[in-house]
Amino acid sequence: KIRTCPSTNPGCVCTNPTVGASSSVASPLIIPESTSADAAAQMLRQAILKTQKNVSFNVDQQTPHGQYIQAEVDGGFGRDVMEFLVKKDAGVVAYRCVATKVTFVYPFTTAIGDSRGQEQRVAAVAQELGWYAPDIRSSVDDVAT
Repeated sequence: KIRTCPSTNPGCVCTNPTVGASSSVASPLIIPESTSADAAAQMLRQAILKTQKNVSFNVDQQTPHGQYIQAEVDGGFGRDVMEFLVKKDAGVVAYRCVATKVTFVYPFTTAIGDSRGQEQRVAAVAQELGWYAPDIRSSVDDVAT
Protein backbone atom coordinates (compact mmCIF):
# COMPACT_ATOMS: atom_id res chain seq x y z
CA LYS A 1 0.00 0.00 0.00
CA ILE A 2 1.04 3.58 -0.53
CA ARG A 3 1.94 5.25 2.75
CA THR A 4 0.79 8.71 3.81
CA CYS A 5 2.98 11.79 3.58
CA PRO A 6 5.14 12.44 6.63
CA SER A 7 4.25 15.60 8.53
CA THR A 8 7.91 16.66 8.33
CA ASN A 9 7.81 16.75 4.52
CA PRO A 10 5.38 19.51 3.47
CA GLY A 11 6.03 19.16 -0.28
CA CYS A 12 4.94 15.51 -0.36
CA VAL A 13 2.02 14.58 -2.63
CA CYS A 14 0.03 11.41 -1.98
CA THR A 15 -3.24 9.68 -2.84
CA ASN A 16 -3.44 8.32 0.72
CA PRO A 17 -4.84 11.28 2.70
CA THR A 18 -3.12 12.48 5.83
CA VAL A 19 -5.40 13.81 8.57
CA GLY A 20 -4.96 17.56 8.90
CA ALA A 21 -2.69 17.88 5.86
CA SER A 22 -5.09 18.49 2.98
CA SER A 23 -2.34 20.15 0.94
CA SER A 24 -0.79 16.73 0.30
CA VAL A 25 -3.99 15.00 -0.88
CA ALA A 26 -4.13 14.05 -4.54
CA SER A 27 -6.42 12.01 -6.76
CA PRO A 28 -5.24 8.69 -8.17
CA LEU A 29 -4.57 8.32 -11.88
CA ILE A 30 -7.41 6.56 -13.70
CA ILE A 31 -6.28 3.61 -15.85
CA PRO A 32 -8.16 3.39 -19.19
CA GLU A 33 -10.55 0.40 -19.19
CA SER A 34 -8.94 -1.14 -22.28
CA THR A 35 -5.47 -1.19 -20.65
CA SER A 36 -4.25 -4.35 -18.89
CA ALA A 37 -2.42 -4.17 -15.57
CA ASP A 38 0.88 -5.23 -17.20
CA ALA A 39 0.48 -2.65 -19.97
CA ALA A 40 -0.41 0.06 -17.43
CA ALA A 41 2.71 -0.72 -15.37
CA GLN A 42 4.90 -0.70 -18.50
CA MET A 43 3.39 2.61 -19.70
CA LEU A 44 3.99 4.08 -16.24
CA ARG A 45 7.66 3.01 -16.24
CA GLN A 46 8.14 4.59 -19.69
CA ALA A 47 6.42 7.83 -18.62
CA ILE A 48 8.68 8.08 -15.56
CA LEU A 49 11.79 7.52 -17.67
CA LYS A 50 10.68 10.10 -20.24
CA THR A 51 9.64 12.88 -17.82
CA GLN A 52 12.13 12.57 -14.94
CA LYS A 53 15.90 13.05 -14.66
CA ASN A 54 18.37 10.35 -13.68
CA VAL A 55 15.75 7.67 -12.91
CA SER A 56 16.66 4.64 -10.84
CA PHE A 57 13.99 1.97 -10.28
CA ASN A 58 14.61 0.66 -6.76
CA VAL A 59 11.58 -1.63 -6.47
CA ASP A 60 9.34 -3.08 -9.18
CA GLN A 61 7.31 -6.01 -7.90
CA GLN A 62 3.89 -7.61 -7.88
CA THR A 63 2.15 -7.36 -4.49
CA PRO A 64 -1.25 -8.59 -3.25
CA HIS A 65 -2.52 -5.03 -3.87
CA GLY A 66 -1.08 -4.63 -7.38
CA GLN A 67 2.16 -3.76 -9.17
CA TYR A 68 4.36 -1.59 -6.91
CA ILE A 69 6.96 0.63 -8.59
CA GLN A 70 9.40 2.82 -6.65
CA ALA A 71 11.68 5.17 -8.55
CA GLU A 72 14.31 7.58 -7.31
CA VAL A 73 14.73 10.74 -9.41
CA ASP A 74 16.67 14.00 -9.32
CA GLY A 75 14.71 16.54 -7.28
CA GLY A 76 14.99 20.10 -6.07
CA PHE A 77 17.60 19.58 -3.31
CA GLY A 78 18.79 16.05 -3.99
CA ARG A 79 16.99 12.82 -4.83
CA ASP A 80 13.22 12.39 -4.59
CA VAL A 81 11.23 9.16 -4.36
CA MET A 82 8.19 8.42 -6.52
CA GLU A 83 6.06 5.43 -5.49
CA PHE A 84 3.22 4.01 -7.59
CA LEU A 85 0.78 1.17 -7.01
CA VAL A 86 -1.03 -0.03 -10.15
CA LYS A 87 -4.37 -1.33 -8.86
CA LYS A 88 -6.01 -2.65 -12.04
CA ASP A 89 -8.92 -4.26 -10.15
CA ALA A 90 -9.83 -0.74 -8.95
CA GLY A 91 -8.80 0.87 -12.24
CA VAL A 92 -6.43 3.35 -10.59
CA VAL A 93 -2.79 4.10 -9.87
CA ALA A 94 -2.18 5.31 -6.33
CA TYR A 95 1.04 7.24 -5.72
CA ARG A 96 3.27 9.18 -3.37
CA CYS A 97 6.02 11.59 -4.36
CA VAL A 98 8.33 12.73 -1.57
CA ALA A 99 11.63 14.56 -1.20
CA THR A 100 14.38 12.63 0.53
CA LYS A 101 15.97 15.81 1.86
CA VAL A 102 14.06 18.55 3.68
CA THR A 103 15.85 21.58 5.12
CA PHE A 104 14.37 23.59 7.98
CA VAL A 105 15.17 27.23 8.77
CA TYR A 106 16.40 27.74 12.34
CA PRO A 107 14.84 28.84 14.69
CA PHE A 108 11.61 28.44 12.72
CA THR A 109 10.09 25.13 11.84
CA THR A 110 9.48 26.17 8.26
CA ALA A 111 10.74 23.75 5.66
CA ILE A 112 12.58 24.98 2.61
CA GLY A 113 11.80 22.92 -0.41
CA ASP A 114 10.79 22.97 -4.02
CA SER A 115 7.20 23.60 -2.85
CA ARG A 116 5.19 22.40 -5.86
CA GLY A 117 8.01 20.27 -7.28
CA GLN A 118 6.43 16.97 -6.25
CA GLU A 119 3.07 17.95 -7.77
CA GLN A 120 4.82 18.95 -10.99
CA ARG A 121 6.65 15.61 -11.17
CA VAL A 122 3.42 13.64 -10.85
CA ALA A 123 1.62 15.98 -13.27
CA ALA A 124 4.35 15.45 -15.87
CA VAL A 125 3.97 11.66 -15.60
CA ALA A 126 0.15 11.91 -15.81
CA GLN A 127 0.36 14.19 -18.83
CA GLU A 128 2.79 11.85 -20.60
CA LEU A 129 0.42 8.92 -19.94
CA GLY A 130 -2.62 10.88 -21.05
CA TRP A 131 -4.65 9.29 -18.25
CA TYR A 132 -7.38 11.15 -16.41
CA ALA A 133 -6.39 12.45 -12.97
CA PRO A 134 -9.22 14.32 -11.22
CA ASP A 135 -8.13 17.32 -9.17
CA ILE A 136 -9.59 16.93 -5.66
CA ARG A 137 -8.50 20.32 -4.39
CA SER A 138 -10.11 22.31 -7.21
CA SER A 139 -13.30 20.28 -6.71
CA VAL A 140 -13.26 21.02 -2.97
CA ASP A 141 -12.54 24.71 -3.67
CA ASP A 142 -15.48 24.84 -6.11
CA VAL A 143 -17.85 23.36 -3.50
CA ALA A 144 -16.58 25.74 -0.79
CA THR A 145 -17.25 28.85 -2.88
